Amino acid sequence: MGKYASDTRDVLNRLCAAPLLFSKQLSNNSAFSALQRSLCITLPAILLGAFALLIKYPPFVQTGTGHNFHFGQDVEVVLDAVINSTFGIASLIVIVSYAYIFTNSLNSQKRRPVAHPLLTILVALTSFFILIAQADSSQLLASLSISQGLPTALFVAVTSTSLFLFLCQKRICRFQTRALSNEAMLGDIYGVLPAALTTLIVFAGLKGFLLTIGSEHVTAELQAQLNGMVGNIDNSLWGGLKYVLLSQVLWLFGIHGRNMLNGVSDLQLIPAANENIAHVAAGLQPTNIITSQVFDLVHVGGSGATLGMIIAMLVFSKLTVVKRFALLALIPALFNVNEPIIYGIPIVLNPLYALPFLLAPLVNTGVLYGAMLLEWMPFTSYGVAWTTPPIINAYAVTGSFSGAGVQAVCLVLSVLIYAPFVRLTDTVSTLTIRESLTDLLRFSTETETASTSTRLLQRTGVVGRVARALAIDLETVLDKMQGLHLEYQPQINACDGSVCGVEALLRWNHPIYGRIAPPVIIQLAEDMEIMPQLGEHILDLACRTRADWTGFVAANFKMSVNVTPSQVLQHDFADVVKQTLARYALDPSAVELEITESTVLLPDDKVFEAIEALRAVGVRFALDDFGMGHTSLRYMQAFPIDTVKIDRSLTRSCHSEINGHILKSIFDLSASLGFATVVEGIETDEEKAWFSQSGCTSFQGFLFSRPLAADDFVTYYIQNAQLHAPLTAALDEMKKIKAPARRTQSVA
Repeated sequence: MGKYASDTRDVLNRLCAAPLLFSKQLSNNSAFSALQRSLCITLPAILLGAFALLIKYPPFVQTGTGHNFHFGQDVEVVLDAVINSTFGIASLIVIVSYAYIFTNSLNSQKRRPVAHPLLTILVALTSFFILIAQADSSQLLASLSISQGLPTALFVAVTSTSLFLFLCQKRICRFQTRALSNEAMLGDIYGVLPAALTTLIVFAGLKGFLLTIGSEHVTAELQAQLNGMVGNIDNSLWGGLKYVLLSQVLWLFGIHGRNMLNGVSDLQLIPAANENIAHVAAGLQPTNIITSQVFDLVHVGGSGATLGMIIAMLVFSKLTVVKRFALLALIPALFNVNEPIIYGIPIVLNPLYALPFLLAPLVNTGVLYGAMLLEWMPFTSYGVAWTTPPIINAYAVTGSFSGAGVQAVCLVLSVLIYAPFVRLTDTVSTLTIRESLTDLLRFSTETETASTSTRLLQRTGVVGRVARALAIDLETVLDKMQGLHLEYQPQINACDGSVCGVEALLRWNHPIYGRIAPPVIIQLAEDMEIMPQLGEHILDLACRTRADWTGFVAANFKMSVNVTPSQVLQHDFADVVKQTLARYALDPSAVELEITESTVLLPDDKVFEAIEALRAVGVRFALDDFGMGHTSLRYMQAFPIDTVKIDRSLTRSCHSEINGHILKSIFDLSASLGFATVVEGIETDEEKAWFSQSGCTSFQGFLFSRPLAADDFVTYYIQNAQLHAPLTAALDEMKKIKAPARRTQSVA
């Protein structure tokens, strides 16, 4: 059984490897990523427009005026305004978004910016209007809509932006802007003027070429070609499958399939449906299987039978964010409006959902065609509003429960087709997020040791998007004072093995991304300039816990809390610490603040003043991560500290001859200056023995304990005290014996 499970996991891992690699390659492609994100940006407008459509075309009402009875005549004007302002300008949103995102992405990869994003947007929009401008201005608005203008918008967004930015990088297409003006924006415009003009001339030439060959714009030419590819359906299954397949392929590229194939719909499918309705009204039998109404039944919940996809997400997905989005898209999908899921997941340009998006409607077409051919259900014979919910519309359009039953079968098949791809997408998303979090951790730790820092929020690709999502959530949980918590790693006395303190370690269990590494949390807080607030919250949590332990732990038990340079630089840093200690009636010596070596190097007298003010009242300070490369031994004497913490990078290399000498020098100097020493990262008995012999005073590491929740630490402390109590008592007795002996020797 174990071998079978292992083999199954290996097969699944191999199956996921190829989609993961392909998805990662696409995500890392700046143009593809920008195009996909620009389509996603239309989601708010699409959602609003979708609900406006539902109100304007209510279910069970065949005309668009059913709402007037309830809301009044003016409502239609308002609804049209909302639809025209959302669906009607979505193509413009895509162009603007793509130009902005792609330009910013390219600028971040270059040593100096290639062009200002606003200039790229201007060039892309102008190119678009050059291409769609017609003698009949009444058609202009239609060319801006998502249903008719998106193919041209996608083409222009990619080509005009790429061409303009390519030319901007060529010296021949740039003007020198030195001494032109003190206004930076004017210099930016003048510098790329040749590139902008060249791009617009190219699109003007393309427009002239299209007019020469008899096509007013790209969409018209594309529509003619696509309708010709479908040809005459002739009431055949093959004709229906061709129509569905081509329509679905267009949707995968963000192009409204039914609108692009309106020649087939207007000339063949709708007349076939009307003929069936007329026959039934005249008491005759309907004769056409392939009608426009059949495809309403095929596409359960909208193009691609995406109601099946939504149900599969709700049932089979393990990701909370996916389930939440599925619930958001469910209501429109119940009325056959699926633009939110088309552009929100998105399905558009998504290789992971391409196959089921094509397959589900093809299977449904075959099922419905076979059911009608075998007389398991009547032909479509009655007019029904396109927003009528699935199953109900099947009953209404066929006048039979058998029609509803067959569509229910289609819905179940759609769910089953989408289900494995939902799970696959979950797996790919999880792996992608893990890789992104690993990259964020690497960038964060690099920032700690680098001379110059790079903001995580400025990263591009998936890593940047994850960082920005985490930043928003971090700010939210900090405002609510919930979601962040501490764990406590014991510090062990090297002499008797007792617990002499703990280090408070920040933890954040994100509901979507899981546990976030502390360096990532800190770097995000630094990027958003909320580190002082986060640090104050951490200090408050730590002091509250230490106060709860008063009387339970030893009087000299210390709570170590990390503070960052940005916290220490705050003018009220010392006051905040004092107020927190007073709030929980804590003795200042119960808290030890750990500062990094980068804090030591801050050229600011306020740092020394704040630390001295706190040490004056009894707060202790530790120099954290000593040995990472910033400071030299001379800072140990110059800086007001009480404890030196040896970084685990030195701990791992203690057996090296050179590092061994360095560590012993640190211990000797610390002892001569009266500093305590804590060695981090002790994981083996050999490391413990070496550091014990070298003069270390305290240990911290997995050999003794992992970081623990507050309640778990209490249990650990009790067990440790019971184990080491005899040794501690013996050492105390030895100290009492040695003390009189030293006094007698001194008198002699």
